[in-house]
Amino acid sequence: MKKILLAFMFVLFSQLHALDASSAIPLDHRALLDKVLADLHFEDADSKSRMTVYKELKPFLKDGWYAHWISNRTGSDSRMENAPGMFTDIMLYNNERISNVTFIYFRKFNQMFVSAKEFVATGDKLALERFNKNKTDSKLEMLNETDNYALFNEKGYMGYETVYIKGANAMMVYETSNYLDVYAKGGTNTGGLGSKNKDATKTGTPTLDKNPPALKPKDDNKEEDLILIPKS
Repeated sequence: MKKILLAFMFVLFSQLHALDASSAIPLDHRALLDKVLADLHFEDADSKSRMTVYKELKPFLKDGWYAHWISNRTGSDSRMENAPGMFTDIMLYNNERISNVTFIYFRKFNQMFVSAKEFVATGDKLALERFNKNKTDSKLEMLNETDNYALFNEKGYMGYETVYIKGANAMMVYETSNYLDVYAKGGTNTGGLGSKNKDATKTGTPTLDKNPPALKPKDDNKEEDLILIPKS
């Protein structure tokens, strides 16, 4: 009986904490989150699931951010407005980088697929240094190389890094994907949020810098500027 009571109190505390965190979301962020959840037909997400989705968007909502997106509902010729799997594809702009975040929600499975791509402009010198460093990193595998770009994968993970160089200009492109456990209000939430993997493919990229500095002008870039924005 004591164990059951403790388990109940833990679940209740977790839900109250998630509710409190959800209520602290800035109004403009909350407006975007509400629209994204509505497009996914997930307006009834519980507080913990709302925070799970928000954490995927939050890192990009700074420094003059702007967002636009498409979904199953976009386009007059769409016949997928009420499909079993709903998607929304969001372009996010801020003064540091351009990012793309895609959500696909499968209500039947209480799971959501999320994929994020980040595009960071830099100079050819720094990009070449990054390329040479990546080639010697035992955790990375180079999938393809041409005169202008090289694509790396972190072995065993759904994380990719592309170094693109053309003349004096260059760009870093980062891609990460993940599966999120999410639940509607009143649904069965076993308490686990994050990824569920049934094979050897893991999710995300584990080696993120926790304190990325603001992106500087191209000529002043340092290597630590060229990183994924961590989820926080």
